[in-house]
Amino acid sequence: MENKENKLSAKDIIMKNKGLFLIYLFIILVITFSSLYLFNLVPEALKSTIGREPVAEVAANRNGELPLSIKIPVIGVNAQVYNPATTSEKILDEYLLKGAVRYPGSGLLGGSGNIFIFGHNTGIPIVNNQAFKTFNGIKNLKAGDLIQVYSHKYEYDYKVTSLKMVGADKALVEFNTKSEMLTISTCNNFGAKTDRYVVESVFVSKKALQN
Repeated sequence: MENKENKLSAKDIIMKNKGLFLIYLFIILVITFSSLYLFNLVPEALKSTIGREPVAEVAANRNGELPLSIKIPVIGVNAQVYNPATTSEKILDEYLLKGAVRYPGSGLLGGSGNIFIFGHNTGIPIVNNQAFKTFNGIKNLKAGDLIQVYSHKYEYDYKVTSLKMVGADKALVEFNTKSEMLTISTCNNFGAKTDRYVVESVFVSKKALQN
């Protein structure tokens, strides 16, 4: 009987201090999640929702939507796209370990300009981090192949126009193009002075996603 009264008493205390209880619970959840993320114990599916939208753009190109994922059916690419708010090579390299990355200040979906998305590719068949295989097979793309890029609400389709190997001393992409373009590049890390594949494509259509 005494145990039952104690349980009711605890319940009454929580109900009387519900607001304070919720605040403490939120703080505990944040600390727990932060600790798990720090030690790389957060499931990849949950990680993919973190850091995908920047706090602020570093350039004036703000008209359009952020790319959140990309698919290239002909080579089996299906990757999350991250949108860091800084051009720091260190930060960009960290995001490359999660998936594809849109370069801050490049074009946006539905807006004019050139969207620049880059990611890893590797010839190693087995890797622990699948992000190293983000753009595997990109060298096999051909003119006319379809690239699908997704925002929260729409699918934007692009058609490949060219594939080339670009030397380390060449500029990768011009952002301020008048036409709607998408450029994809592969790299070992963002600051590496190595040759890389560059795929250029043009916008062809847009359709609403079904809820």
